[in-house]
Amino acid sequence: MGDNLIELSKKNPNKQIIGIEPFLNGIASVVYSCVKSNINNILLYSHPVQEFLKNYKKIFFKEIFILFPDPWPKKKHLKRRLVQMPFVKILLERMEKNGKLYFATDNQNYFDEVQEHLNSDEIRKIPISIKKLDPNELILTKYFLRAKRLENKVSFLVIVKY
Repeated sequence: MGDNLIELSKKNPNKQIIGIEPFLNGIASVVYSCVKSNINNILLYSHPVQEFLKNYKKIFFKEIFILFPDPWPKKKHLKRRLVQMPFVKILLERMEKNGKLYFATDNQNYFDEVQEHLNSDEIRKIPISIKKLDPNELILTKYFLRAKRLENKVSFLVIVKY
């Protein structure tokens, strides 16, 4: 975690950026970058995102970035994937009008699964549009560079709520 968060904060110095990361190494990396670059518009939450959403129900989002979440590729671990139907629904409900959810992965199975969630009857009740964009529009994060180095195809979606 961190590269995208730091870039967003630099491009938007007058906005509060929330970073949610349950792992100490990710938090430490962002704190180090903030101190080094004198960044003071990032708020960090050091627990799982589900806990954040439960504890801060009045917060609605303009943009949400889920970039290269752990794909848990083994069949027995698929239930551990972050982006699943209930989670997608909650995120879309917590987005402001014209809010955007960015999703990127280099795991085609995960990408297909997310598209299935977005095409489900449950999600179709929420007014959204789904756009496939060029992944090169992403900030070159550690995991994006890794995917390119391994010559993995990166798939990228932007979900806009109307």
